[in-house]
Amino acid sequence: MDDIDFGALLAARLCHDVISPVSAARNGIAMALEDDDPEMRVQAMELTADGLADAVDKLKVYRLAYGVAGPGTTLAEARKATEGLYARGRVRVEWTAGIDPGPDAVRLLTNMVLLGADGVARGGVVSVAPDATRLSVSAEGNSAGFADDILAVLEGTASDQSIVPRQIQAVLAMALARRLGGALEYSVGAGLVSLTARLPSS
Repeated sequence: MDDIDFGALLAARLCHDVISPVSAARNGIAMALEDDDPEMRVQAMELTADGLADAVDKLKVYRLAYGVAGPGTTLAEARKATEGLYARGRVRVEWTAGIDPGPDAVRLLTNMVLLGADGVARGGVVSVAPDATRLSVSAEGNSAGFADDILAVLEGTASDQSIVPRQIQAVLAMALARRLGGALEYSVGAGLVSLTARLPSS
């Protein structure tokens, strides 16, 4: 896959995920402007606030996951952003303390958290355990599992020509692990999925 196709798929994924909360906020504003009922206007503004909060939280995580790794790409920032993103939904993110592995590894870890959360989209707990040479993300829930097209990427059997935006998270995580000189491994069990990136020691 060339850089143009990769960038287009990543942009499509980002837009798909952000357009829903932005549209909700827009609809809330429209309702507030059109409805004279004070109670309905309050509900409309709540819809607007929720949509904007969701969009902002997603963009904070996507900046870390998809952007250029810089000084702000730290474990503390990734933890704050991912916990904020999932604070109001069916997925909960729990971090354990760890050694900061550096900006590029934190970027990889953020993508792993997003993958883990997708694995328990119907509800569950994502546990994050980072250190300098091993990044671990496990997700536990009643319906835990990866879709077949995501598994194809993780197993290395998906062709570049068949990749669609919903798979690009896994493609990026695999590429980041390789660039760091490591590998991304996964396992799927009863009610549990896990992702592990083993990184070379410095």
